[in-house]
Amino acid sequence: MNRRKLRTGLGAAMVALCVAAGAVGTSTAAAAAPRAHSEAAAATAAASSSTITETRLWNLAWATQPTWPSGTVKVLKLQSPADSGTGEYFLFDPKTGEVVDFIYQGDIMIHSTPDWTMMEFQPRTSTTQVRFGNVDEPATAGVYAEQTVTRYRVTNLELGTQPSIGGGTVSVLKVAKRPQVPSGGVYYRYNPATGQQEGGFLVGGDMLFETVTSWTQAQFQLDSGSTEVRYGDPRQARRGKVVATATVL
Repeated sequence: MNRRKLRTGLGAAMVALCVAAGAVGTSTAAAAAPRAHSEAAAATAAASSSTITETRLWNLAWATQPTWPSGTVKVLKLQSPADSGTGEYFLFDPKTGEVVDFIYQGDIMIHSTPDWTMMEFQPRTSTTQVRFGNVDEPATAGVYAEQTVTRYRVTNLELGTQPSIGGGTVSVLKVAKRPQVPSGGVYYRYNPATGQQEGGFLVGGDMLFETVTSWTQAQFQLDSGSTEVRYGDPRQARRGKVVATATVL
């Protein structure tokens, strides 16, 4: 199958968007099939949905710290300090716009600190940033690390990882179980809000494909909204069979 490549951005890396030049056609019988088929599949998928939570780390790593009076607890630790400037390090919740106190070494409550090595905090259930600057004007301070927490409602999806082009790994949502589908089609992403094919699948950490032929390659990232993984002919995207769904909560 011939493909043409488009350049696009994925984070700081350049990503190759590989687009299938010609989608596999469906038979006359399939084209005449009622749309209720996809709607029924979506209804079945909704009945077996579950919620999963994804945590992404930037300039943070897992560590342990002692707890009072004994034992240890897992924490997130800042990996590198600010390049220059004056100020203090503190935790910031971008959703509420507030500075968040944290516990250091098990029993020390900290609001802010000039020492970057003391930036160790227990993981939170919402997105949290490590900022450096004037703690009294947190919105103007620079962001030097982030714990991103995303909750999804999914069907037939699970969390996975892929190697990153810059080293390490990137997290993805991937189809969990082999779908029962006929041969001759491809997997593609479908936006139920617009009724159109939209988005692609991440392969190898740095290439994005609009369609893939194997369910094991149906892996992607989702920052907002909803998406469906469908199988069939993307030129007739509404008629494809729904094999997985995801919604950011």
